[in-house]
Amino acid sequence: MGFESILDLKEPVKGLTEPAFFLDLNIDQILERVTLGNRRIRAYYEYFPLDEECSEYRRLIYRDIRTKGLFEALTKYVENYTEFRELERKKKETRGDIQKTVWNIYAIKLYTENLLNLYSDLKEASLQSAGMNALLEYLGSTVSSENFKDKHEKAETLSSELDALDVKVTYEKGRISVDVSDDDDKKDDEENDKPSYATYEEFLNFFDKDNDEAFVNPFAKVFELTGFEQEVVKVVSKRIPEWFKRAEKLYDDCSEFEDTCYSRLADELAFYLSFYEFETKMEEIGMVFCEPECNAEKKIEAEGLYDLALALVNHDKGKIVVSNDFYYDDKDLFFVLTGPNQGGKTTFARSLGQLVYFSMMGLNVAAKSANVHWFTDILTHFSVEESVESGRGKLMEELVRLSPMMKHSRDNAFIVINELFTTAANYDAIIMGKNVLAHFIEKGCHGIYVTHLSELCDTDEHVAGLSAQLDENGIQNFKILRKKVAYEGCAENQIKKYRLDYTSLSDRLKGIMNRA
Repeated sequence: MGFESILDLKEPVKGLTEPAFFLDLNIDQILERVTLGNRRIRAYYEYFPLDEECSEYRRLIYRDIRTKGLFEALTKYVENYTEFRELERKKKETRGDIQKTVWNIYAIKLYTENLLNLYSDLKEASLQSAGMNALLEYLGSTVSSENFKDKHEKAETLSSELDALDVKVTYEKGRISVDVSDDDDKKDDEENDKPSYATYEEFLNFFDKDNDEAFVNPFAKVFELTGFEQEVVKVVSKRIPEWFKRAEKLYDDCSEFEDTCYSRLADELAFYLSFYEFETKMEEIGMVFCEPECNAEKKIEAEGLYDLALALVNHDKGKIVVSNDFYYDDKDLFFVLTGPNQGGKTTFARSLGQLVYFSMMGLNVAAKSANVHWFTDILTHFSVEESVESGRGKLMEELVRLSPMMKHSRDNAFIVINELFTTAANYDAIIMGKNVLAHFIEKGCHGIYVTHLSELCDTDEHVAGLSAQLDENGIQNFKILRKKVAYEGCAENQIKKYRLDYTSLSDRLKGIMNRA
C-alpha cells in the first residue's frame, strides 16, 4: 500500500486558506487554544478532507493516536524532527566547512534514529487505521533499505568516535597547546599518571577580560564558532585526518537525504497531537468529548451538545455552559430557531456549526454522543452592522454577503444563518427568509436559521421549528426544544427584564416628576 499523507487519501495538503465561517462560529477562538498560537499547526485546521472517505480516514487515524502510549511516541517524533530541522538550517547557513560536516553527522544520526524509534513504536502498537498501517509499511521499507542502513551506520560510527575524543587546550609558558586523545589514550594517561591539564576556568583567565568570546566545545551545536575555536578545529583536523576524510565523504554523499514524506508527517502529526492534548486538558476540567458516529443511514443528532468556544470563556470566568440535545427527523433539512433575546439561540447555532466542522475534520466533538452526516461545505451568514466605509445600510450589507453564498453554494452543504433581515418590515423579511430557505432546501442542504420570525417555521415540510425556552419564572434557561416559541412568555420576559410593567413604569415616572 502506498503512503502519502495521514491527512488525506488522495493528495498531500496544499493551498491552505482560512474558511470564512471561522469567525462566525468562533472556531478561530477555539483553535487559538488548541494550537497555542502556532501558525504552522493552525494551517492544517484550515484544510478540509476532500470527501467523506478522507474524513473517515482521518477519524480512524485519530482513534489510533488516542491509544495508550502512542501519543507519547508520536510527540517525541515531532520534537526530534523539530530539532533535526534546526540542525539542517544551521548546516546550510554556517560558513565553516568543517562545521558543516560535523552537523551533517549529527543531523543524519538524529534523523535515522528518529525513524527507527518511530518504526519500533508503531510495530508495538495495535494499529487499526489504514493510514497508520500504511505509514508503518512505508517506514519499514525505509529503515530496511541498504541506503538507510549505510547512512545510519556511518553517522553512528563517526558520532561515537567524535564523542570519544578528548580535546584539551592548555596554556603553559606563554604557549597554547591542543592535545587530542580518544578513550584508549585516556586510560593510558590514567595508568601513567600524567599531569592533568589546566581547568576550563583557569584557561579562561589567560584571555583578555574584556573579550566576550567564551571558549566552548568546538563541535558543539552552536551557530557559529569564534575565530579561536576555528583554529582549534583546524589543529584537531590535522591530528585525526582520517576521521575528517570520512566525515567529508559522508557530507558529499548525503548532504541532502531528507524524505519529504517524513517532514510532512511531522507537521501533520502535530495537527492530531495538538487537538488530543487540548481535548485531554479540557476533559480534566470537566468538559465532555466523544467520537462522532458518521452513519448516513441514521438521523443527524447529538446529546449534550455545547458551544466549545463559550465553554472555554465561561470556564475562565468560573461559569458553566448549558448543553442541548437535538435531532433532525428523516424529512428535516432545516431548523428555524425562534425565541426570546439572550435565550441561547446564537450559541446553539454555533454549536451545530462547530459539531459539523470538527466531525468533518476527523476529530472528536463537544458532546456526549453524536451522529453527523458528511457535508460538502459549511456556509454561515451572521447579522452585520452598517458599513460606514461603503455607505450601505445593514440590509444591503446582508444582501451583498448573502448573494455569493447562495449563488456559489454546493449541494449538501451545512448552512448557519443568524438573524437575517432584522431591519426590513416583517412582511418583506418573511418573504425573503422563505426564499432563502427554499433555495438551500432545493440544493439538499441541512442547516439552521435563527430568527425572530416564527412564520418561517411553517415554510416547508422539510423545516422543523425550534425555540429557546424560559423557566417557570419567565427567565431564559438556554434550553432549545422542538416546539414553537410561546410569545406571551417572551413578552413577559422582556417586560420583567427592562421593568416595563405598570407598577415599575409608574414608580419611575413619579421619580422623574419629583426630581423635576
